[in-house]
Amino acid sequence: MNNNNTIGFIGAGNMAYALISGLIEGGYSPNNIKASDASKEVLSLRNNQFNLEVFTDNLKLASACDVIVLAVKPQILSSVCKEIASITEHNTLFISIAAGIRSVDINRWLGGKASIVRAMPNTPALLGKGASGVYANELVSEKQRNLSKKILDSVGISFWVDDELMLDAVTALSGSGPAYFFLM
Repeated sequence: MNNNNTIGFIGAGNMAYALISGLIEGGYSPNNIKASDASKEVLSLRNNQFNLEVFTDNLKLASACDVIVLAVKPQILSSVCKEIASITEHNTLFISIAAGIRSVDINRWLGGKASIVRAMPNTPALLGKGASGVYANELVSEKQRNLSKKILDSVGISFWVDDELMLDAVTALSGSGPAYFFLM
């Protein structure tokens, strides 16, 4: 994977961990990956695991990155987006992995001019065996689509859907399908 883009993770929990691991295992330089989180313990852990530059200030992280992965809980996504909205004029790509929050809402919170990809990797992504349906708003360039796919493919497979409403169906199937399989 091309190491020219700096990827920042706002939220450094389990799914961010999976994506960071997948990127690094795929040859992406830890020097071009950054993370922020409300928990200093989580940041310390990610720094020790991957030797990443870590931030407690989301705006500072966002200002230093070309790609922002929004890996926070859905209930705080609005406030996080509003906090970093001032950097959307810099052609930043935003990838949201927050469940259930539509790209139109994320775009509004980011000021209305943001390139947004929305995806929901499933739990097998933690093992590099995930599946993600992916949707891009009309502001996402072909180059950004390709980059998004490479990032998401680092933890399994991803596929594009043309209708964002399809993500809910994909998430329901891919999210509960592995659990059903393991129960059998």
